Amino acid sequence: MDGSERRLSTPVLVIGTGGSGLRTAIELAERGVGVLAVGKRPKADAHTTLAAGSINSVLATMDPQDSWQQHAADTLLESYLLADPRTVRIVTEGAARGIDDLVRYGMPFARDADGRISLRFFGAHTYRRTAFSGDYTGLEIQRALVRRAAELDVPILDTAYITRLLVRDNVSVPYGAGERLRDGTRSGPHRIQRLSRESA
Repeated sequence: MDGSERRLSTPVLVIGTGGSGLRTAIELAERGVGVLAVGKRPKADAHTTLAAGSINSVLATMDPQDSWQQHAADTLLESYLLADPRTVRIVTEGAARGIDDLVRYGMPFARDADGRISLRFFGAHTYRRTAFSGDYTGLEIQRALVRRAAELDVPILDTAYITRLLVRDNVSVPYGAGERLRDGTRSGPHRIQRLSRESA
């Protein structure tokens, strides 16, 4: 290994440091699993920050007759029945927990005078189930996730690409050739080793 190469070891590698990637890394870290998150953009400027509008969940604080089943039906109908029903069920049934987690991480949702998370109508919804944070919902989600990851000491390697996957014994082992995006230089490969169960 020469001076242009860094060797990193982690039980779990998460590729992506936007909302999905950081949320996955947080879940693992909260369960005591070692994790490294790698993303191609700066962690404070992942694509999640571009989502201006809102996040949908059945909280039923404004329309108590709402249910995850109705949310699922609305979603399937709006998809012209092309959405996978199993995925729709998982997302709609678990969405309220996602909101609860974001609140726990410090997400500043807009709230009504009585303190309830404010909900509004959005496309294809039968009831009000759209939570938001001004016009910067995605940005605030990303900020909350970055803060929580820092609290859990989740290491984040950002502005780097994973450019190749080596396959050994039918297991993909990421091999990232450190494409650094800040200055366009190539800093050499990062070998990210998969730990065995005995060494994890």
